[in-house]
Amino acid sequence: MTDNKYSKIIEVIKKARRFVVVSHVNPEGDAVGSLLGMYLGLKGMGKEAVPYLEDQLPPLYDFLPGSKDIVHTLEGVKDIDCTIAVDCGQADRLGDNFSSFKEKGVFLNIDHHVTNDNYGDVNLVVPEASAAGEIVYDVLKAAGAEITKGIAINLYTAIHTDTGSFRYSCSTPEAFRKAGELVSAGANPWDISVKVYENYPAARFKLLGRTLSTLEFMNNGGIAVMHVTLEAIKSSGGTKDMTDGFVNYARAIEGVEVGVLFREVKNNEYKASLRSKGRIDVSGVASLFNGGGHAHAAGFSIKGTLNEVKAKVVAELEKALNEQSAGQASRLSNEGTR
Repeated sequence: MTDNKYSKIIEVIKKARRFVVVSHVNPEGDAVGSLLGMYLGLKGMGKEAVPYLEDQLPPLYDFLPGSKDIVHTLEGVKDIDCTIAVDCGQADRLGDNFSSFKEKGVFLNIDHHVTNDNYGDVNLVVPEASAAGEIVYDVLKAAGAEITKGIAINLYTAIHTDTGSFRYSCSTPEAFRKAGELVSAGANPWDISVKVYENYPAARFKLLGRTLSTLEFMNNGGIAVMHVTLEAIKSSGGTKDMTDGFVNYARAIEGVEVGVLFREVKNNEYKASLRSKGRIDVSGVASLFNGGGHAHAAGFSIKGTLNEVKAKVVAELEKALNEQSAGQASRLSNEGTR
C-alpha cells in the first residue's frame, strides 16, 4: 500500500502513543467491528488505546474480541495524542458527550460514506470501500500491524454486515478479496453468521411483528413506510438496537423502490432510515434533512409528529422518483429521435 491518501494517516499513527478510537451513536456491525479492529491493531503495535462508544454496545456484538474493553465515558481520559473516528460521516453523530471531549489530539477521520463532511484534522474517506472495516484493514496493514485472529473476526464482521452478507451492490471484488484474507487470518464465516443473524432474542421478533403491522404503501406501491414507537419497543421487551435491519423488510417487497422506517427517539423526534433498490440515491434525500449515507442506504434525524415527518420525507422521495422517471423518459425520447 503506497497510495498517498494513506501516508498522512500512517505517519500520525506511527508517531502517536495514546489513542481514543470512536464510532457513531446507534452503532451497528461496521461501526463496532471497525472500532474494535482498529483498537486491537493499535494495541498490537504497542500503543495505548481507549475504545469509546457513546451508546451501549448492542448485545448482538458481545462476542467480538475486545468488546468488553469498550467504555462509555471519557471522564479522566487525558494526554491523548490522537483520536480516530471510524465509520462516521458527520462529527455530531459521534455523540453529544464526545463533542465535549477536549483532549482529542490529532483527529483522524476514517470512513466510506460519500456524504462525509471531512471533519477531521486528517481525513481518509474512501466511498468505493464496502465498509469502514475494509479501510481499517488497509490502514493496519500499511502501518505494519499484525492481523491477528481477533482483528480478523472484527473486520470480517464489519465487511460482512455492511455488505448485507455480500448481497449489496457494495460487494466489490476488493471486499471479497479482503474478506478472504480475513478468513485466512482466523475469521470463521459460519460462526460469525450464526452469532450475527441467528442469535436474536425473542423480543426482537415481537417488535418486528408490531413494526410490520404499521406497513403502508405510497407512490403507487413504490414506497413502503413503517414506524416503530417507544411504546412498541417497551411493550415488546425490546431495545432500540433491535430495530437494526427492520427497514430492509420494507425494501424487500415486490414493486417497492424505497423502504422507509421511522423510529421514535423521543416525543416528536424520529430517526429515519431509507433503503433504495437503486432507482434513486437516497443519500441525496437524506442530505436534505442534514443526514447522509450511501446511494442505497441512508438516514437522518427529524423532528415533528409522525404524520408530519412522514409527509415531509415521502414528498421528497416521490419527487426524487418522479424526477428519475422523467429523466429516463427524456433519455428514451432523445434516443428515439437519433
